[in-house]
Amino acid sequence: MATLKNLPTELLIMILSRLPLKTLSSFKLVCKFWYALINDPTNCSLQHKSILLKHIIPDGRSCKHIHSILKFSHDLDRSISIINFNLPFDKDNPFSDICGHSHGLVCLSDDKDVFLLNPTTREFRKLPSSILHYTGPDHELHSWNLKTVGFGYDSKSRDLKVVRVVEFVHIYDSDGPTRMEIYDLRKDRWREIESPLPDHLMSICSFDIYHEGKYYWWSRNIIGSNIIQTFDISEEVFDEISVPDSLSYEDNVYISIGILNGNIVILRTFYHRIIEKEKDIYVWERKKDEDGVVSWSKLFTIGPSFGIERSLLAVSSDELLMETKERQLIFYNIKTQRVKPIPIKGLGGYFCATLFENSLVSVKRGHNMLYEF
Repeated sequence: MATLKNLPTELLIMILSRLPLKTLSSFKLVCKFWYALINDPTNCSLQHKSILLKHIIPDGRSCKHIHSILKFSHDLDRSISIINFNLPFDKDNPFSDICGHSHGLVCLSDDKDVFLLNPTTREFRKLPSSILHYTGPDHELHSWNLKTVGFGYDSKSRDLKVVRVVEFVHIYDSDGPTRMEIYDLRKDRWREIESPLPDHLMSICSFDIYHEGKYYWWSRNIIGSNIIQTFDISEEVFDEISVPDSLSYEDNVYISIGILNGNIVILRTFYHRIIEKEKDIYVWERKKDEDGVVSWSKLFTIGPSFGIERSLLAVSSDELLMETKERQLIFYNIKTQRVKPIPIKGLGGYFCATLFENSLVSVKRGHNMLYEF
């Protein structure tokens, strides 16, 4: 052990990142330096990833919310193991959505509360209540409409952050302001920042991703055109990206934003597909050309013969997690165009999924609870 403690930090990180999580957990007790090293979000994440899935199944006359962890092999057979479990807050917060992942932690949110979950260590915690309040001209406290919740890693402060954007409304007046707050995991508190976003900004929380320091979500500007809104987690600066012309004003579509081969992609499916050509799923890629110009181009099309209803998640550069018209989950291989069914069915349109890394990063900054599944 003394030999390991005297190794250069870079070599030590490389060794620790290849150890089983159970061993790493015990190594956190060796010394303060090792504890900080293992808890650092940039270190000791395993290369293997799993999928956290939330879905709803019929349960008599009502419905049941279920979380599942999908662990899949990387061999040709693509074997899958599924672990179903319930979170302690599911009963009180059944409509929480998965709002992103980073460094092994997953963020979940409903209209009011935000939770952080580490599926690997079985830790979760509810974040402190919002600090956003608004009293209108009538001196009455207004409620809010949640616009979006994002989650990502700040490489400058070496901390994880949650960003929440809300619009305040009143029963007699919907002209409330758009406000924004950020939660810093290390400081365990929210702080409000100035929001340059226009009031009545339309945002769709489920159509979002975090990638290379930026949070992206599908939105609409003040003239009604679809855009991708971005937020730099470190610089805390907003920006926007135009979408392909054919998507600028489309409403009757399901959009999924993902990452393929390191580039942002948009997967589009019509909600009500009557015309034959509307049964295809189109995929656009945003890429920089040889001259440094960034533009959208159609990457590929998935035809109707596969019976795919919508795309949920880009699992790898070759594979997508998708839902069929029969409410069956499948892996779709982009190169081979082969489909592998996953033994999970649910109510249509109620699947929500994200990748996560196996990690020992803690959600602890205050009271936390452990659960078994």
